[in-house]
Amino acid sequence: MAGEFPGDEARRACDAIEINGNPFGLSHSSRGEWAKGLPVSAADGKIETDILYFTGCYASFDPRNRRVAESFIKICEAAGVSVAMLGKAERCCGEPARKLGNEYLYRMVAGSNIAAIRAAKAKRIVTACPHCFNTLVRDYRELGLDVPVEHHSTFIRRLVGEGCLKLHQEAFGATCHDSCYLARYRDIIEAPRLVLEAAGGRLTEMEWSGSETFCCGAGGGRILAEEKLGMPIVDERLRMAKMAGASTVATACPFCLSMFEDGLKRESAGSRLDVLDLAEIVARRIERH
Repeated sequence: MAGEFPGDEARRACDAIEINGNPFGLSHSSRGEWAKGLPVSAADGKIETDILYFTGCYASFDPRNRRVAESFIKICEAAGVSVAMLGKAERCCGEPARKLGNEYLYRMVAGSNIAAIRAAKAKRIVTACPHCFNTLVRDYRELGLDVPVEHHSTFIRRLVGEGCLKLHQEAFGATCHDSCYLARYRDIIEAPRLVLEAAGGRLTEMEWSGSETFCCGAGGGRILAEEKLGMPIVDERLRMAKMAGASTVATACPFCLSMFEDGLKRESAGSRLDVLDLAEIVARRIERH
């Protein structure tokens, strides 16, 4: 209520969400540009599709996470799933602002998103962001949203399990980093691992995993704030990943992916640890006929 934030960068991000609908301050009209040339239709309430893809801010604007969105669309295309998006009608889900204490801003963007989803006549929503997922599936219910919402990890798992998506198994060593909002909040632990195994992954677990996962440091709105004291949390998590002995860290969260990428940039050259989203791993192994 006092409008206090952990840093000026968090205040600027919240101001940007209020004005532009995203924490980066980029034009909301460019939110759907990532989908140019991809089989994604605009959700206008006239064209019926299998799912509405709630893209989220990072997959909409961040070049690294845009590759995750592109991979997810490739998966849907291969499985025969038609996809629509809200595009410029979508706003930040509001979760980071709410966790920082700006309830008014959360309510404002949540109301805008719910109105856009209703106008789109969406029957099912899928998102690759656990923060968006938890917010839409739980918090938006309080505001009247009654559309089924699913995270892309369980959605992809079902496509593979039902035989809609054929993967060729290319063996690779991987360790699975559990996003807090999947494992701790929604108890989604098994699905990402089953997908990785279906893609040929040989899994080794980190020191903290599953419901006892170790946060990447982005939760609670901290993705919008700078860490200025002590060792960044993600550096400790990267240490655990290396101790697991795998060459690939698989995650299913744009916040975690961004934190890992930033952590690897601080390391000396020559690090062989790859960090990939679950959708990227799967998209590379789709069987083509």
